[in-house]
Amino acid sequence: MKKTKGLALATAIIMAAMVLLSACAAPATPSEAASTEAASAAASTAAPADNGGGETGGSAKTVGIAIYSMDADSCVALVKEAQAVADELGWKVTLLDAQGDPSTQADQMANLISQKVDAIILNPTDTTSLLPSIQAAKEAGIPVVGVGMEMDKECMDQLLFFAGVDDYSLAFTGCEWIAENYKDKGAQVALITGAAGTDPTNKTIQAFQDATKDTDINYAGDFAGDFDSAKAMSITEDLMTKYPELSVIYCQDHVMALGAASAVQDAGKAEQIAIVGACGIPDYLQYVKDGSVTCFGYVLLYQCGGFAMRQLSDYFNDPGAEFAPKYYAAPVVVTAQNVDQADSIEFDFVAAK
Repeated sequence: MKKTKGLALATAIIMAAMVLLSACAAPATPSEAASTEAASAAASTAAPADNGGGETGGSAKTVGIAIYSMDADSCVALVKEAQAVADELGWKVTLLDAQGDPSTQADQMANLISQKVDAIILNPTDTTSLLPSIQAAKEAGIPVVGVGMEMDKECMDQLLFFAGVDDYSLAFTGCEWIAENYKDKGAQVALITGAAGTDPTNKTIQAFQDATKDTDINYAGDFAGDFDSAKAMSITEDLMTKYPELSVIYCQDHVMALGAASAVQDAGKAEQIAIVGACGIPDYLQYVKDGSVTCFGYVLLYQCGGFAMRQLSDYFNDPGAEFAPKYYAAPVVVTAQNVDQADSIEFDFVAAK
């Protein structure tokens, strides 16, 4: 391995570790992160609405965006997508940043309700505590759209609709690629997951089991990396010692994938061990291009911001319009064979089955 490549990878790990992993789920590019202040300022300068919350029709609307944290570049990108569509529609956006705090977000939801915004796009800070806030908005005639992270059923049932990514499908995309490319080889595969016991992690493990159940792939187990690149690197070092014949490591996100790739490269086993994972940040595709990562299940979750705004336009233009409870963006497989075309993908959000 060339030192320059190792240094570049190490630098990227440090940068990745600084990214706030949030409910927005799929961080944006560094150029988008650099525009945090501009995106926040552009959205926040919209005047508070007094439009008799929840009214429909063709007049300009004001949409409140209750965002998880504008410290997360995925949230910056989500807001930019929503703002761009709002600009096309001639609508105003009122942005409130919870900085990852549920109590702050509850207060901000109350603020938006008091402003009588026409609709709220909610990128939640947790899965349960915002139920009273969502119910209060609904009682005020203000539709709430959830984006990014799913909440529990009680909260979800109060939404106009939800737009995001199905964690199972995202994991299955990469795990199916493993099954197709490593079956009939007796390959040994390990999983580095996010937080143990959480719904996304459980779905990731289930997706791997379902994708590989009819193969001779040997499951070395799953290990919680907690979305931390350094921890994933340490886990990978231990795995290579315990399982010298290891063939593939699947990582639940791109940050951990980069940590695992660094450990594999440092051990001189890049030709033996493939790194596969889930990815939601365009700049990380460079690691597929340079061979550090073999395959990503890829989706740009932040595009749900624009999708949500367009769906709200349909809602206001046709009060009788019906919406599916959930819309998911369908992930795609990205390898060296198609990575050059991946930058231009526009993801479709389709009704969940």
